[in-house]
Amino acid sequence: MPRLDPFLRHAITPPAFDQAKLHRERLVDALHANIPKKLIVIAAPPGYGKTTLLADFHHHTEIPTCWVRLSEADVDVMRLASLLQHSLERRFRRLRGRPNLEALGSASPAALARSFASAIETHVSEAFAVLMDDVHLVNTSRPVLEFLDEFLACQPGQVTLIAAGREVIDISLARLMAEGNLAGLGPQDLALTPTELTEVARLQLGVNLDAAGVDALLEETRGWVTGVLLSRTLGNGLLRGIRDTSTPLVYDYLAAVVLNREPDDVRNFLLEAAILPVMTAEACDTVLGRSDSGRLLGRLSRSGLFLLSAGDGSGTYEFHPQFREFLLSTMEARDRRRLRVLRQRAAAWLEGSGQVEAAVRLYFEAGNPKRAAAVAERSSWPMRRAGRFATLEEALDCMLADCGFEGPPEAQLELFTEARP
Repeated sequence: MPRLDPFLRHAITPPAFDQAKLHRERLVDALHANIPKKLIVIAAPPGYGKTTLLADFHHHTEIPTCWVRLSEADVDVMRLASLLQHSLERRFRRLRGRPNLEALGSASPAALARSFASAIETHVSEAFAVLMDDVHLVNTSRPVLEFLDEFLACQPGQVTLIAAGREVIDISLARLMAEGNLAGLGPQDLALTPTELTEVARLQLGVNLDAAGVDALLEETRGWVTGVLLSRTLGNGLLRGIRDTSTPLVYDYLAAVVLNREPDDVRNFLLEAAILPVMTAEACDTVLGRSDSGRLLGRLSRSGLFLLSAGDGSGTYEFHPQFREFLLSTMEARDRRRLRVLRQRAAAWLEGSGQVEAAVRLYFEAGNPKRAAAVAERSSWPMRRAGRFATLEEALDCMLADCGFEGPPEAQLELFTEARP
């Protein structure tokens, strides 16, 4: 199997789950108990440990799993299909090249879904689970929702889709519920219990909480996992403060405390590395002009500072989405010119790595629509041939809006494809 680029490898590799993380046995058992169902939904606001729960399940199950980490670019149904295929192929060699996506470039989302279901039904006999993270990112894509809806309708009995996100995926849940094929976990399920909170405090905060400390922290955070973990930087001082004040845990405030307590070099690295949606040592060294990114990424990952690393030695990392948003907002306020330069560099690196969607988006954010248009134009015919129309239209919408062009999508696409063979 050819070596995958780091971004694709990151998207299909489960996050590392080490002994410093809490094994939430009750939730993993709940997932196992519902494996016979077609769909298990995990839906909760940011910071409730959805991704960590999926990684926990992957680490503690004997059932084969296929990981799919979605991004904004996966509103394109053919891109999502390619991601799903790579994940399936990685776990089941007998599915290599099945279905044949090149031949399905013009197929409808429903036909595409049926092809996946047929390939699995024919070539995989054992039960397995597809772990799909950040599904809320595709809730605006009708073709993707149609694909998932049809896949669940004809899904072979040996497959369970476990879909996690900030919102419930917008498909025909009523039908699945009526068939007894739907289960779900929400914020109340994911909130830490007193026992779990005590263990988290011991494992990750290095604090042995007494009953009063547990009650105070639960009252303040309502079991919100990230709220509890944020307290690691403040230690016992925070715990005492919770008992002595009614001030709520405000994410931005605590994130600022986290950032400001780091040495200058680490703080600058955090702010600048957030430009990249997925980080590798090579990408950070190239874009940021450093030579120590691998050491810093490893250190930050071990410290648990809102940095997730993909497992299996992938060498890829990503910030917790909320923390990344905070870092970018802080960078924007502190040095907008530097942010623009780094976006330009990151876009160039992504372009050279074949990450067209991310490169186009960053070129626009860097204020370089001409370069974004050139990258989109150069990739237009291969994408159109592969059925990646949503990706094309997104890039064209951005470019043409910047140019003041108004017209139907067909006219927009024609601008880029009329000269192609």
